[in-house]
Amino acid sequence: MQISFHNDPIRKHISSSGPLCESARHPTQYHQLRQQAANLTDWSNLPTQTERHNLTPLLYTHLQAANISVPVAIHQQLQARAIQHSHANRVHGCVLAEILTTFQAAGIETLVLKGAALAHLVYPQPGLRPMRDMDLLVSQSQARLAQALLAELGFKALPPDDPLPAKHLLAAKRWVEGLQVTVELHHNLYANGSPATALEALHPAALPLTIAGMTAQTLSYEAMLDHIYQHLRTNLLLDSPRLIWLADLVSLAEHFAAEIDWPRVNPHARNALALCHWLTPLSKELLKTAALNPGRPPSGIGQEFQGWPRFSLAAQRPKGHTAILRDSFFPAEGWLRFYYGLPPAPSTKLRINPSTKLRIGPAFWWSRWVRHPLHILGWVRRYFVDWTKHNNHPKGRG
Repeated sequence: MQISFHNDPIRKHISSSGPLCESARHPTQYHQLRQQAANLTDWSNLPTQTERHNLTPLLYTHLQAANISVPVAIHQQLQARAIQHSHANRVHGCVLAEILTTFQAAGIETLVLKGAALAHLVYPQPGLRPMRDMDLLVSQSQARLAQALLAELGFKALPPDDPLPAKHLLAAKRWVEGLQVTVELHHNLYANGSPATALEALHPAALPLTIAGMTAQTLSYEAMLDHIYQHLRTNLLLDSPRLIWLADLVSLAEHFAAEIDWPRVNPHARNALALCHWLTPLSKELLKTAALNPGRPPSGIGQEFQGWPRFSLAAQRPKGHTAILRDSFFPAEGWLRFYYGLPPAPSTKLRINPSTKLRIGPAFWWSRWVRHPLHILGWVRRYFVDWTKHNNHPKGRG
C-alpha cells in the first residue's frame, strides 16, 4: 500500500535525475538517467506506471535523447502510447481553438488553465503533456452562456444549477475523431475561492499563448505556479498524486525562472518547489534566481499519505490501531512539509543557496503537533455529520 520514491524502483526511475522536468537535458542529468536505467531490472511495469502518471511521452522522449537501451517490447509500448497522446493533444488543441473562437465572438473572456495551457506554454511539443480534460476560467456572470455555447458546439453540456456549483460547472463532453473531449468551465480557481481568484482579478495579468494557430490567454506565471501547487496539494491527502503535476511545477519554474516575479509567488508554492529538488534536481540557475534553498532532504520525501481518511479503517485494520493513529496524525516529514507548504528542513552540512538561510522555526512544530491533528479531527467531524445525516434521513417518503 505504501509508495515511496526511495523504495519503488519504477517511480524512482521515472522521477530521479531530471526526467521529471521537461527542460532536463543537461548531459549530467542524462548520465544519471542512464545509471538509473542500468539499475532497473524489471521494466515490465514501466509503461503502466508512466501512463498512470501521464508521463509516457515525456519519459519516452528523454529515454530516446539519452540513448538508453530499452527492451524492445517496452520501447514499442512507450512509442505507441506517445504517438496516441500526440494525436489526442492535436485533437484537443483544435477543439479548444474552436471553443475559444466561439467564446470570443460572444464576448466571453476566457483563461486556459492547467494542462491545456502548460502543454502549449512550457513543453516544446504539446503532445509531451497529456491532458485528460480541458479547464477554462470564465466569469461567474458568463458561465451559463459559456455552457450553453458548448452545447451548441455539440457537447453534452447540462445547464448549471442555481446557484452555480462551487468552482466549476458539470463537465461537458463530446466525441471527436474517436476521442472523448471533456471541458470543465470554472468560475473560480478554487472551491473556497475569493474575488482575487476569479477571472476579473486575474485577467489583467494574463499571458498570451498560441493554441492551434490562434492566440489565447492563461494565468500569470505567479498565479499559475500557485494553481499547480494547490491542485497537487488537494490530491495529497485523499489520493495518489500524479508525477506529471510535479513535472508541471518544476518545468514552469525552470522555463521561466528569469521572467517570474518571485517575491509575488505564494510562499507555500515556493517552499514546495524547493522541496521538489529532492525528487528531481533543480538547476543551479533556478535555485539562484528564485533564491531557493532546499535545505536537507526531509525524512520520507516522496512518501504518500498512509492514514485515514485516504484509506478506510477497515482496510488498515491489519496494521493495528497504533500504526493507524501514527500514519493519520503524524505523517512523514516530507509529506507534512509539502502539504502545508512549510519551508525545507535546515541543514548544517549543505547550503546549496547561501543567500537563503533556513531555520526550523515554530511553523513546522505547530503543523506537526497542532495544525495537522486538528485537520484530521475536522475530517472525523465531517464523517460523523455525514453519517448522522444519512442515518437520520427519513426512509420510504416520497
